[in-house]
Amino acid sequence: MRNPPSNGSSDSGTMLRVFSSPSTLPHLIFLVAFSGFLYIAMKIDLFGSEAQGGVIFLSLSISYFFAALIAPSRFGEWMFNSEHSETGILNRNFWIGGFARILPILVVAGVVWVLSNFALGDDNLNKVKLFLAMLFIVMSVFQGISLTLGWVVYARKVQKAPRNSKTGGLISLVRSGIAVIVFTPLVWWFGYGTEDPRNAKLSANIVWLLFLIIIALLGTALDRYTKRARERQGTDGVALDMAFFLIFITACWHLLGALRRSPLTTEQSTGGMLIEEGALMSISILLAVWSMSNKGKKRGWRIFQGQSAIFWGIGFGFTYAGSISSLTALSEGSLLTTTAIGHAITALVMMAILPVSISWVGKPDTEEVKQPLVLQSIAVAPQKMGNPTDTERRTNEDEDIVELLD
Repeated sequence: MRNPPSNGSSDSGTMLRVFSSPSTLPHLIFLVAFSGFLYIAMKIDLFGSEAQGGVIFLSLSISYFFAALIAPSRFGEWMFNSEHSETGILNRNFWIGGFARILPILVVAGVVWVLSNFALGDDNLNKVKLFLAMLFIVMSVFQGISLTLGWVVYARKVQKAPRNSKTGGLISLVRSGIAVIVFTPLVWWFGYGTEDPRNAKLSANIVWLLFLIIIALLGTALDRYTKRARERQGTDGVALDMAFFLIFITACWHLLGALRRSPLTTEQSTGGMLIEEGALMSISILLAVWSMSNKGKKRGWRIFQGQSAIFWGIGFGFTYAGSISSLTALSEGSLLTTTAIGHAITALVMMAILPVSISWVGKPDTEEVKQPLVLQSIAVAPQKMGNPTDTERRTNEDEDIVELLD
C-alpha cells in the first residue's frame, strides 16, 4: 500500500516529518554514503577522482534538483518514491525497490557528467573544484545568516510589550561570566577529552585559557557593539537581549568548533566530529528548505512542497559535501582544517551582523515594524489589504524574515 502523496502545500507537514518519510530514505542514505566515499576517493586520488570529483558532485546535485522539479507529478512520485507497506522498512522488497529509485538519478547525473567533461575538457576540470571551494565560503556565510535569523524569528514569537534593555556595566560582565561558565565544561569535554587538564601540555592549557578569556572579552565588546540597536525607543528590550545572547552563544559554539578542529589542538578527526558536522549541515539544509517551502506555499508552488523539499535538500547536501571535498583537495589539507575555516567564518558573520539582525526584534505588536536600512532593498511579500490582526501581522513579518534566507 502506497502512502498518500505529500506534495501538496496544505498537508506538507513539518520538515522533520517530511524528511523522515520512508519513501525517500534510500536517497538520504545514498547522500551520506556516497559523499563519504567520494571525499575519500578525492583525498587519495582514486582512479583520477581528484579531478573528476567536483564534476560528479555537481552532476548529482543537478540530478536531484531535476528530481525535485518533477516530484510533485504522479510520474515523479512513481519514479523516485519507494513503496512501503504497513509492515515498515524491515523487508528486502523495500530496500530493493528503494535503491532502484536511485537509478534514474544516476542516469541523469551520468548524462550531466559526460556533457560536462565534453564541454570543459580535462584542462578546465579544476575550475569546477575551484568553484565548489569558493562556494564553501559562501555556504559558511549563509550558515551564519540562517542560524542568526532562526534565533531572530524565535525571539519575535516571544516578544511582548515595550521593556527596557539592559546593556553595559554589571549586566555585561554577568553575561560574559555566564558564557564562560557555559563553555568551561565544554572545553573540558571537547578540548581535554574529559581528562585532567593538569596532565595536558602547557600549550593546550594556554590555548583553551585564551579561548575562555576571548569569550569574556567578546561578550563585553559585542554588548557595546549592539548597544544602540538594543536601546531603541518603544521596543521589547528583553526580547532584544535574549536574541543577542542566543546569537552570541551560538557564535561562540562555532568558535569552539573552529578551535577544536585546528592544528593547534588536534591532529585527526573523530567519529563525534563527523557526526557533529553532519548534524550542522542537516540543520543548515533544513533551514534553507524550510525557507523555500514557506515561500512556495504562499505562492502556490508545489515544487517546493512535500517530497520535493527532500530532493532540494539532498541536492544542497551534495553541493555542500562537494564544496568541502574540493577545498580539502585543493588545499591539500585535512577535513578538520577545512571545517575549522567554515566554523570560523560562520562565527564571524554572526557577530558582524548582530546589530542588523537584532533590529528585527523588539517591536511590539501595536507598532509598525520598519526594516533596517541595509535590508530595505530586499524584496518581501506584499502586505494584506485592510487592517490585519496582531497575529496576522506577526506571522507575515516572520515569513518575510524567513524569505531573506533564499
